[in-house]
Amino acid sequence: MNSKVLVTIRGVQHEFEEIFDTGIQTIQQGTYRQVSGKHIITYEEPAGEASVSSQSTIKNMLKISSGSVSITKHGETAIDMLFKEGYYHSGMYETQFGTLQAGFITSKLNITETADSIDIQIDYGLELNYSHVSDCTVFINIHSL
Repeated sequence: MNSKVLVTIRGVQHEFEEIFDTGIQTIQQGTYRQVSGKHIITYEEPAGEASVSSQSTIKNMLKISSGSVSITKHGETAIDMLFKEGYYHSGMYETQFGTLQAGFITSKLNITETADSIDIQIDYGLELNYSHVSDCTVFINIHSL
């Protein structure tokens, strides 16, 4: 894989997809490296419409290894997430509006690697402040530019 990559992340909250258009997608250029057998991808994305500053970005890091994916976000929103099949992960989700407890129970994790791309599907349950909010699916594609 080249050091320059395109990162596409698409997510859906299943309980709401028929009522609202809740799917999200971001496509960003990033950098790729491999360290100690782990794939490390970093990229930045705009903070969004509710951002305090139109120039704000969120810095993201994906760490992919056999059987696990971690996503770390820093900026106006910040959170550390770990996805591992059958694993529950809890952390604090910091936003410009306040901090929430977020929990993730991963029911399915598929990672497919080729020479020039990595495809990931994560199915998980999302909790906010210890209450189930939604079952979600995230699709991540990383491929060389």
